[in-house]
Amino acid sequence: MRDDFTEEVKRILAARTGNACSNPDCRAVTSGPQNDPTKALNVGVAAHITAAAEGGERYNPTLSSQERRHPDNGVWLCQTCAKLVDNDSSRFTEPLLRAWKTIAEDRAFNSIGKTAAPVAESESQRKLRAIMPFKGQMITLSQVNSGHAAFMLGRIASSSPAILFDCTEFHVRVGKAGVDGWSRSIPMTDIEVCFDERGKLELREPRA
Repeated sequence: MRDDFTEEVKRILAARTGNACSNPDCRAVTSGPQNDPTKALNVGVAAHITAAAEGGERYNPTLSSQERRHPDNGVWLCQTCAKLVDNDSSRFTEPLLRAWKTIAEDRAFNSIGKTAAPVAESESQRKLRAIMPFKGQMITLSQVNSGHAAFMLGRIASSSPAILFDCTEFHVRVGKAGVDGWSRSIPMTDIEVCFDERGKLELREPRA
């Protein structure tokens, strides 16, 4: 029989790291909002430092059932790191996992109530921040000339209205709703973000 962690122990382990993976080379955030405003996503795992059952990784036969399911025997990890830890016990030893746990909890404690250091914003993130407020709205989609064509014919080749269906850090999906609707994705790296004098969003992409 496995000595699994209770939901309360899992909650404690996650909270003691600030909901971040304890692997100091990872530190991935493990929880966040779901599209449903009443729910949250979780990709974290309460991993056993010494196995929950005989035959498992780093099993310690001297521990009682209560000790195996105690928070002291758990380390909070993202799903990827939890899989690595369970597949290679010779590399990920008990002392190493306990060191990760100590470092992660110390980092979380020293971060309580403190403003996080600013993180440099990438160009794609800057574009996403500017575009996202227009999701679901009509925008202008323009094709632009480059090089000699831009010099001879002007930069804007054509413009048309479109709906901004979706936007991520990697792509923008635009199109038209209705029976004759269409949609396509444009790589964020190809997009130039502009605004007209009324503040309406215009997305410009290289002419095909």
